Amino acid sequence: MNEQAFFILLDNIFVGIAAFLAIVVWVKTRDISWIFIVLSIIGFYVAATYRTLLYFGVMISNIYANMAFNYIPIILMIVALALKAVKNMKR
Repeated sequence: MNEQAFFILLDNIFVGIAAFLAIVVWVKTRDISWIFIVLSIIGFYVAATYRTLLYFGVMISNIYANMAFNYIPIILMIVALALKAVKNMKR
């Protein structure tokens, strides 16, 4: 098996498990910071799916799509952690 294909497979497995658990958590939470964390994990899942489609040649690489799929999940995680920090500082 190709090394790149192996890492794509691992990405899809781990991010798929994380996305499933994030959706389970999403149903039970009402905290806005947790919602942003869940959205970030789902964003990582979408990014892994996009990389898989690129690898198999189903989609054509686009610089703007690459930037969006790589940075939006990280931005959502930053927002979640900032909200959590602000909430903890108010206590």
